[in-house]
Amino acid sequence: MKFDHTLQDAIWQLGQHFGIEPVYQDGLGVERKVDVRHLQQALASMGVKASSKEEIRHSLSEIALQQWTRVIDTVVVRYPPDPLFKLHLSLPLGDVGLEKVSLNVGMTDEKGACRQLVLPGSSGEVSAEKTIHGLKYVQAFFPFPEKLALGYFRLSVRATIHPEHTVEGNALLIVAPRKCYLPSSPKRAWGISLQLYGLRSKRNWGIGDFRDLGDVMRVAGPRWGVATIGVNPLHPPAAGLASPYSPSSRLFWSPVYLNVEGVYEWRTSAVFRRKAKSSKFQQTLKQLRDSPLVDYEAVGRVKWVIFEELFRVFRRQHLGKKKVTPRGRAFSSFVANHQSHFTEFCTFRALTEHFGTWVWRLWPQEFQNPRSREVEVFRRTFAVRIQFYQYVQWLCELQLQKLDQLAKKHSLSLRLYHDLPVGIHPDGADSWIFQDQIASGITVGAPPDSFNLNGQSWGLAVPDPVRLREEGYQFLRETLEQNMRHGGVLRIDHALGLFRMFWIPQGGTGKDGVYVRTNVDEVLAVLALESVRRKVLVVGEDLGTVTPAIRKKLDSAGLLSYRLLFFEREEGGAFKPPDAYPEQALVAVTTHDLPTLKGFWVGRDITVKEKGGLYPEKEDIAQDWRRRTEDRQRLWEALRPQGLCPAAPLPVSLSEDMIQGIYRYLARTPSRLLIVQLEDLLAELDTPNLPGAPDSVYPSWRVRISRELNAWLKDPSIECFAQRIRRERRRGGRIHGKC
Repeated sequence: MKFDHTLQDAIWQLGQHFGIEPVYQDGLGVERKVDVRHLQQALASMGVKASSKEEIRHSLSEIALQQWTRVIDTVVVRYPPDPLFKLHLSLPLGDVGLEKVSLNVGMTDEKGACRQLVLPGSSGEVSAEKTIHGLKYVQAFFPFPEKLALGYFRLSVRATIHPEHTVEGNALLIVAPRKCYLPSSPKRAWGISLQLYGLRSKRNWGIGDFRDLGDVMRVAGPRWGVATIGVNPLHPPAAGLASPYSPSSRLFWSPVYLNVEGVYEWRTSAVFRRKAKSSKFQQTLKQLRDSPLVDYEAVGRVKWVIFEELFRVFRRQHLGKKKVTPRGRAFSSFVANHQSHFTEFCTFRALTEHFGTWVWRLWPQEFQNPRSREVEVFRRTFAVRIQFYQYVQWLCELQLQKLDQLAKKHSLSLRLYHDLPVGIHPDGADSWIFQDQIASGITVGAPPDSFNLNGQSWGLAVPDPVRLREEGYQFLRETLEQNMRHGGVLRIDHALGLFRMFWIPQGGTGKDGVYVRTNVDEVLAVLALESVRRKVLVVGEDLGTVTPAIRKKLDSAGLLSYRLLFFEREEGGAFKPPDAYPEQALVAVTTHDLPTLKGFWVGRDITVKEKGGLYPEKEDIAQDWRRRTEDRQRLWEALRPQGLCPAAPLPVSLSEDMIQGIYRYLARTPSRLLIVQLEDLLAELDTPNLPGAPDSVYPSWRVRISRELNAWLKDPSIECFAQRIRRERRRGGRIHGKC
């Protein structure tokens, strides 16, 4: 289809109504104009017809009409204590004056309690009017003095214009604080972050588990003085993938992290005790523990067999026909009190077994809709199998609750620090359950930048902001609620996604993408409400092409900025001094996607990429080495004025004292939270993830810590490291001991 100039303006206007930006700046600073074909693909993924001139004009006409014929907008936000809050309504008055209108507003809270409010039409203030098909419509603001607690309310508006003419409208009212939760103390806390799967211990089954995490908490809180422990996303990854950032669901947990020996049925059964002592079983566990990398499939096979046996014991002993025990009633209550999506998730797991594939789009058509009659029949037919998956999720919840209690007991004031991935896998459970809110045929990624000249497609599905809004942000609300349930800090991966996401048509590259905006004020209102309700500190990962305006908005909303030593530079490339860091921020040296400090210093990432053939040109390798040499020198020069490095030539490798010196540098910042990566605490060489590297080049997300858990938890040098960081964070507070 060829476009004349006028029609091209029309389709861009249509795209902008749905949040699509016609022009954007990529990671190289190049301004890119969106191709009309890619704009059409993005609109089609939202269900908007724009494949012909007639469809474009019709869609624009429908939008213009709806702005006047919809009584109240889909979502309304109120920030208490705002005395000037007003409802914006559109009413077909005709010849009737506003003073003749009777307004009845029903408000239903989250518990189902309803109350009514009558607003006099005379209180309205007309802001605009328009005649449509011979009928005059007015838009007016009505004072809404009703005081409401924080929360979500369903508004139902009924306007009686005259006895024979009544119009109605419905909306979600979000009564939210303007800022996310910010604790009054500690003002300058610190914590450690770890990849739970990578922990080695003499008791786990080849993968770090919740028992290992509890052991770390018992030491790190009272002895090291940490306020929080960060963990990788604990959601189930999509089938066949190891990355915790490609989850099948962000609403539920991966049972691979369960401490099987901590489950009640294991501890109270003589059968399991005998099994645990058998030489064959112990030999299997030893092989899993001794594996140089995490073998998810092998660990999963062993654990799932045990989960099946535990469930059979549970059903027999606690859900018997004659008597249901208190434990059985606790399980039934857990299932009954969960959203319907919990049962749908467990149904999804059972369906993947039934059809032999996780790719739900390959299932028979009638099973691709989670609310179809066929799925309901399957749910009844395979009720016991679905109950098995509910039982396993219940075990995860019980152990996470125990960890939460442990955090409070052992002085971790900010409890666990969870990480929320930016998207979900298109073949996963959430994409099946919430498919009516997911942008179809779209993956999320990043535009071209210096790292990748073609941009990046992350292969993740994202919600359509229009449909998400129409559904009252239910998907977002449940996601935040679940991920805030068992911790005190939540990091939002790729916080730019709160504002806009880079959509790429499936099969395309980053050059084919478009930016699609969210209704950011409403998204931030939901985030602030959930954060304050649950007293969870929110961190926005604002790295990359984040504008000063976006950072200012995040700061105003109470999110901590995410500042990395590697990226915090002054003009010319020098590292910023500690006092140049913002107070409302989390600071760290590196992340799971970047080299460890020791690896950075020796260029471990460059060496691996070179051996793996990941550099397009030899000059790229030489350029990376030149930059790394410059960065090492700049870091050394930044440490020297702080008295944190010796007056000596640049070292070939980093000693443990030098690593401590770099973290002490960050500990002197005024920023609220310092995070020390476990790999740096233990002077590890390898990073958890090397982005862009295939498995044949680097074992991303399967790297294990080289030292055994109990050994480093009892290591005096680690405690000395912790005391030094603690002292810096306390601004010279006295610490007893030799450190």
